[in-house]
Amino acid sequence: MKAVRRHMFPSTNGYMGMLEWLEKNIQENFHSDRQKYTSSSVSQFIEWRSKDGISWVLRIAGNPPKTYVEILDEQKEIMFLLTWR
Repeated sequence: MKAVRRHMFPSTNGYMGMLEWLEKNIQENFHSDRQKYTSSSVSQFIEWRSKDGISWVLRIAGNPPKTYVEILDEQKEIMFLLTWR
């Protein structure tokens, strides 16, 4: 099984666009508690996952907050990085 790499973006600018891209191009999203995303969060971070829970993860965490993305499929990971880097 492929090791999933975590990509860090130094700010949270554009994370909603990233979330939309992941949902459109890989799989619809769910919040980490398996509820469809609305606008809830946990105190230290907010996280979204693909419907299956492993295809992709987008997390905002840290102080100052940063955006972290993990994508299981290597080809889609490359497409994402070409779009967002």
